[in-house]
Amino acid sequence: MQIPNWFLLRQSNMRITVPLPICLPIFAVPTALLVLSLFSKKIPNYAKQILSVPLLATVALTPIVFSCGNALFDLGIASTCFNIFLRLFELYWISPTLYNKPVYADRNYLYTELWSCLRIFPNHSKKNDDTKEPKEYIKDKKWYHIIVNLVTHIFICDLIGSWLTTFTGNEVITLRQTNPGLYFVFLVQFVLLLNSLFNVIGYSLHLLHCLYYDGGSYSQEQWHPLISNPIISTSLEELWSGRWHQLFHSTWVAFGFRPTRHILQRIFAKSPVKNPKPIIFTLASLAVFLTSGAMHEFMIFSNVGWSAYSRYFIGQQTSFFLIQGVGVIIERLMSNIRVPVEVKDSFLFKQVIRRAWVIGWAYFTFPFLMDGFTYNESWNDSPLMFTKPYLIQLMRTIPNGSLLCGSLL
Repeated sequence: MQIPNWFLLRQSNMRITVPLPICLPIFAVPTALLVLSLFSKKIPNYAKQILSVPLLATVALTPIVFSCGNALFDLGIASTCFNIFLRLFELYWISPTLYNKPVYADRNYLYTELWSCLRIFPNHSKKNDDTKEPKEYIKDKKWYHIIVNLVTHIFICDLIGSWLTTFTGNEVITLRQTNPGLYFVFLVQFVLLLNSLFNVIGYSLHLLHCLYYDGGSYSQEQWHPLISNPIISTSLEELWSGRWHQLFHSTWVAFGFRPTRHILQRIFAKSPVKNPKPIIFTLASLAVFLTSGAMHEFMIFSNVGWSAYSRYFIGQQTSFFLIQGVGVIIERLMSNIRVPVEVKDSFLFKQVIRRAWVIGWAYFTFPFLMDGFTYNESWNDSPLMFTKPYLIQLMRTIPNGSLLCGSLL
């Protein structure tokens, strides 16, 4: 797909540009008011819901109306606002409507949800013996151990981000057709960049928690990376459920999975289907992928404007994530096929065939994900470009270095 000059397309995106310190409070203040309202038991439910309407609208409209002038930060603001809106909309409207719950959440509940993407909480499970004491985690690491990991991933982001600047947006979009080999290299680097980018976010949050809540020390066993090397996944389920980032997992489960499951359980309760649980679980899981797709659609729409979005990118993100969900379902169905143990446990099957399946699936589906994020060359707005002059000089010096870079080298 060849797209006209990205600068011309951006003219349809007539947002108000404000400095980042001003842009953040535009949605942060309404969010704070909504959260404080949830803590109150004195305000009636209907009053909370009425008050929530303009505040939720402000959060949702912020990335559509305002820009901070940096494409990368704008993408981050759009994803943040989208998920804040979903999570609070669920608490204010979906839970009271579907589950007859009050419009209320205590601080501990929201704290646990906020940090569950990085931290294991030693709470009792309903399935466990109530007499069993929660596990105690021993603090064996200091805050400076987080710094080491954070700096490592910042360096990787800087290095790969500098390499990306040798490509134009149109070049990336057409790369799979014009140069499949270089497209594969780009795909690998893109995934490695996302791995380090989300870990920069994760370790920054971990450092904040360690210094503010934990007094400078933490338990290594209790904390895990935000994203865990998805490039080495041996199945799509491992990729999306285990290794991909879980930053918005609690929101997507609350907004997508649980309501879908609840509604389907009511529907199937009156149906002749004897065991509807697999169907319900599958459709509820697809609802999570659909929610993820909707978030990415919103990010593209808010950052490129309706004209470019409707002409070139509408539906791409939703298609991508639904395809991933279908792929996970295919894997679950294939797992029921009887395979000899010696074949199933062989190196060829576990390390070669399964990885080839994941890489092949990604190779043919990732253009749906990448096109909208690459066309306006948002990597050029990265604040991390310290290694760029050295990397460019190196690639120009080594033989055939230009074959591994874009046309701007």
